[in-house]
Amino acid sequence: MLTGYERIHKGKVARKLRRRGEIMGALVAVISKNNREINAALKAIKMLKALKHRGGDAYGIFTGGMTVIAKDFSELESLVEVKSSIALGYSFNRIFPEDVPQPIEYKDYKLSFEGRIFSPQYLGARDIASLLERFGEIREFAKNVIGRMNGSFSFAAVENDKIIAGRDPMGIKPLYFCENDKIFALASERKALWALGISDGSIKSFPPGNLAEITNNGMMLKPIRVLEKPKIRSIDESTALDKLYDMISRSIREKTLDQKSISIGFSGGLDSSIVAALARESGANVLLISVGLEGLREVEQAEAAAKDIGLTFKAGTYTIEDVEDTLPKVLWLIEEANALKASIFIPIYWAAEISSRLNSRVMLSGQGSDELFAGYHKYLKELEISIERVEQSLYNDVVRLHESTLEPEEKVCSSQGIDVRFPYVDYDLASFALSLPVTLKIAYQGDPLRKRILRKLAERIGLSADIYLKPKKAIQYGTGVSRALKKIARKKGLSTQAFIEKIFGEIRGCDEDRHNIFTHISGS
Repeated sequence: MLTGYERIHKGKVARKLRRRGEIMGALVAVISKNNREINAALKAIKMLKALKHRGGDAYGIFTGGMTVIAKDFSELESLVEVKSSIALGYSFNRIFPEDVPQPIEYKDYKLSFEGRIFSPQYLGARDIASLLERFGEIREFAKNVIGRMNGSFSFAAVENDKIIAGRDPMGIKPLYFCENDKIFALASERKALWALGISDGSIKSFPPGNLAEITNNGMMLKPIRVLEKPKIRSIDESTALDKLYDMISRSIREKTLDQKSISIGFSGGLDSSIVAALARESGANVLLISVGLEGLREVEQAEAAAKDIGLTFKAGTYTIEDVEDTLPKVLWLIEEANALKASIFIPIYWAAEISSRLNSRVMLSGQGSDELFAGYHKYLKELEISIERVEQSLYNDVVRLHESTLEPEEKVCSSQGIDVRFPYVDYDLASFALSLPVTLKIAYQGDPLRKRILRKLAERIGLSADIYLKPKKAIQYGTGVSRALKKIARKKGLSTQAFIEKIFGEIRGCDEDRHNIFTHISGS
């Protein structure tokens, strides 16, 4: 008997899986091509082992007409002995007491759902099972969840000999897919697919807002709700500010409604300060977390901004040795040898680590603001060509946001048991922000501040001029991490990128049993 969990056989609805709760962990799915019989369950278990840093409290597998949930892999492997051509798995992380393991069963459907739905109302595990009952058919469930509900989620379901999979319209929850000559497979992180011997070139990020149907014979993708380039509005600044205030406030309320306390990755800059000030109005206890190398003025400036906003502040200071120690962990989590991303996500890893240590399990992030409101310097160069060039560049950057920013940040935070939420990355808010005239974002060619409409909003909600007139300083520079990585690489006689590639190569090749790599490099 499995203490605290349930072994579920075909035809039995998972009653104990219907308690309301946050859903966080990792999903995997695999199906053979051309109806070949393989041991799909063992492949799914191999993928789950590679993702145990996302959740190790329980593991669930559906295969061969049976669902099994166990507390460790040895128990799972002993229970799953049947060969079949299809399997669905879930790695469960108990973030809150009411969290429950998966897959969820209803009628002939088996569902692994990673994430949560924020509106039209907050939905947890019990509610997902209720939605299955409400819509009655897995495709209707999938179309309605993607098409009508705002959230951060990915899911995979088995219906007979098919896999039905989907992802939220902004691509906040990671999901990857691949195929080779024998199988199709899906997973929450690339490393699960690496564990099957799949090369990076064969792995793709699942397109946001799409629904896939995968059979033995192929895969069909259908867009359900994707972000389209909007027409530019004719709108005055005051009206735009009113609407922005309402939409950002709503997004924050939705993402904090279920929480008594939250943290915010806080630099004291424009984006995080607006989130902090509006989160203060949500009623949750808000903790602002700032990180950086020792001796940097930026941490002191962030503390002053936190005092100005009136919220609790926690600083984490680090050394160049800490950067070198954290680097391999972050590279393994972001799953690519990218020097820029390494310098960005090392401080985010630190912030998530502090948030976890202080038992604040939900962290808000200011990501997405620069892409929506023209924060980067590159938009000035594009403005020299034309306004239309800037409009297209902003749209392109927003639709690629899931790969450039959201996926790596989610993976870094999930490794620490932190559910990161992005108030600016909201479908309706993104559509509205992209429809605003560029002239509301960039005041003139050469504008040193940019994001003018957002700065006006900060002024309107009472933030100080020190905040709303503060020039942008990217996280990799403000925290000192970029400079530290260059110094470490230079001591080894390498460029930063060459050093990053060397470390990443060592990580990828250091252990045949790859699911142990994260444990090894984290020292746990």
